[in-house]
Amino acid sequence: SNASHHSNQFQQQQQQQQYGDEGSVASHHSQASYHSQASYHSYNQQYLSPQQSRSFSSSAPLQSGSSEYNTTLELTLRSLQDESLSFEHVIRAMQNFPAHALIQERGCALLWNQTFNADVCHMLVSMGGVVTILQAMRKHPTIAKLQHTALEVLRNLCVNELNRQSLLQAGGLPFVVETMQKLADDAEIQRSGCNMLASVAQGGMEYKIAVAECGGILAVMKAVETHPENDNVLRAAYQALRLLGYNPGGNGGGN
Repeated sequence: SNASHHSNQFQQQQQQQQYGDEGSVASHHSQASYHSQASYHSYNQQYLSPQQSRSFSSSAPLQSGSSEYNTTLELTLRSLQDESLSFEHVIRAMQNFPAHALIQERGCALLWNQTFNADVCHMLVSMGGVVTILQAMRKHPTIAKLQHTALEVLRNLCVNELNRQSLLQAGGLPFVVETMQKLADDAEIQRSGCNMLASVAQGGMEYKIAVAECGGILAVMKAVETHPENDNVLRAAYQALRLLGYNPGGNGGGN
């Protein structure tokens, strides 16, 4: 099982390298649908009893210290070790335990894999996927691995127009730019931030202007300046600048 887990991780990394920074994010999306609906739901039958499932899927945060909280926390931590846990359960786990760093980090890692599926991204619209990921980033700003995977989840989610709208409404763009500024020395954060801004920019002129107005173009240029020898950062940054229509001689915005 460990070997298959590492194999899955390797495949995901290979997919990321192959599709991550070249071509459109949408075409990258269609290349990898890692989980069928059957596997998303199989975990419910295999592991959770109906009573546990109801408790685990509760959308409201539980009261810390209660016996229900402790039981659900233990169940949640164990369940998140399963690679095939459904995206519905992952997002509910994150919503149930927003202050629990390990649950947020693991949840982001699972969703990164699952949101390569465009149907999953669409279904996460109604479940508050974008807001949940932004909340994880805001509550755990010092955990670089969480910040990195969260940005990649947002990048995948924002292929979907409704998720892009959610991001704008939740103040996600200036927050992502701020994250890139605070973690300027972290090459993976810079790469993921550039990828995420590129994904948003693919929504059209409204989004390109929104990225520019919150300092997104400057953040991408800063990533290039800070990591001039990192090919992954440079590739992601130049792709973002192309999608943003950046022109040094232009006015940088719309009418």
